[in-house]
Amino acid sequence: MQKGFTLLEVIVVLLISSLISAILFSGLSLVLDTRYRVINALTRIETIGLQSSIMTSPLRSMIPDHTDEPGVFAGDSRRLKGLTLSPLYGASGAPTAFAMELDYSLTDNETALTYYEMGYDSVVLTSWAGNVGAFSYRGRTGDWSASWPPRNADKPLQVPRTVRIDTGMEQRPVHITRVMGPHNRPIRTQDLPFGTSQ
Repeated sequence: MQKGFTLLEVIVVLLISSLISAILFSGLSLVLDTRYRVINALTRIETIGLQSSIMTSPLRSMIPDHTDEPGVFAGDSRRLKGLTLSPLYGASGAPTAFAMELDYSLTDNETALTYYEMGYDSVVLTSWAGNVGAFSYRGRTGDWSASWPPRNADKPLQVPRTVRIDTGMEQRPVHITRVMGPHNRPIRTQDLPFGTSQ
């Protein structure tokens, strides 16, 4: 008597093997598709985080300047200027004059957030469609102000405690930055009434 497989048994084994292969390949395809989507989402999140960090880093490290110096902080709804310890180009930790401006191009119908630093070319940090965007400022208390120093404050801080950038960006339309450094400059001897006398 010969031992072996019948044709029916071989066909059943081949059918089962092909079903298992189809299930494995569809599962592998699902895993690869999920991996691709997760990597894309992480890349997008990293890009948004990096862009936000670049936009807010100079603002977070702002410091006041002496009132007779050009680095005194001033801002309105479309432009701000001051001193920062975290410039995008220069040496970190060195007080550096900088400015940020919301520039609207009518021909492109686009608003760009442009960064300026003394001694370097300006750079567009990000842009979005439409004439949308504004800076606003907040001191110790009170509401957001469209300009700094606020017009109705008695003795405002030289540097606001918080700066807000409203943008037209879909992923993150509002960036709120807490200024971490001092908000008023210490008084120098020469600023006092008797400071210039010998």
